Amino acid sequence: MKSDQRLDTLLRSMDAAEQSSPPDPIRAHADLNRILSSQAAIASSSTLPDSHESNKPKIRQRRRALTLAGLAAAVTAGFVIMPALSGGDPAFATWTAAPGTLTGSDRDNAVSDCRNSKQNVGGGMYSTELSAAEVAIAERRGAWVTVVLTGADGFEATCTTDATAAWFRKGIIGSIGKPANVTALPARGIAATQLGTGVIADKPISIASGRVGADVTGVSYTNADKEEVLATVAKGQFAFWLPGNELQNATDRGVPVHVTYSDGSSEIQLLDF
Repeated sequence: MKSDQRLDTLLRSMDAAEQSSPPDPIRAHADLNRILSSQAAIASSSTLPDSHESNKPKIRQRRRALTLAGLAAAVTAGFVIMPALSGGDPAFATWTAAPGTLTGSDRDNAVSDCRNSKQNVGGGMYSTELSAAEVAIAERRGAWVTVVLTGADGFEATCTTDATAAWFRKGIIGSIGKPANVTALPARGIAATQLGTGVIADKPISIASGRVGADVTGVSYTNADKEEVLATVAKGQFAFWLPGNELQNATDRGVPVHVTYSDGSSEIQLLDF
């Protein structure tokens, strides 16, 4: 892993996927704080094993760490991964390949939920950045909403959740972090900060998000069913997700995406870190 891709925080996720009863948000929050405090040595380290083999969890650990390849930027590059609880649309029945834009109170509520869900991460280590962060992306795919917040020095916080779920069953999957070194992308560049498969509501979810250069106006991914999944591209960021585990090994092979530029031209780029 290149040194400029290593970030200042590292934490494996918690996940309620294998629970037989509804998860307890209070307990999950306590578990998160316990893990954060017990991972101090990892959080202060900028060194990760070079062996891919060491990053591959055993079968029983696959969900517990968001597959460790899941939301892999959070693991290999250092973002804190937030816990995922059960939602109200566990089968992703309302998901759409083309996103809509969140507006009005729906947007305000989604942004507020995202900020609040991350205020106490690491004892509030990102509270200043969260307060100052602007909304880069606020999209809807059926019942599901995704928010991407960005700030100075490459700060990024992401949240995907079922907006229709009751507050006591609402789960948010996402990440938060800030790169140790941020370099400007070329005008046609694209780089992931999240890329892989996680679990929410006991179902796999594949997520890709990150930065794009100034000339990038569109990004799309063709899934295994030959369906074009459109990303939201705004304010130098992109984000898309789809049900299933298609991106589980994305960090090993990269993900081909169709990128469109401001002059109308387009090409296939390989999305990785």
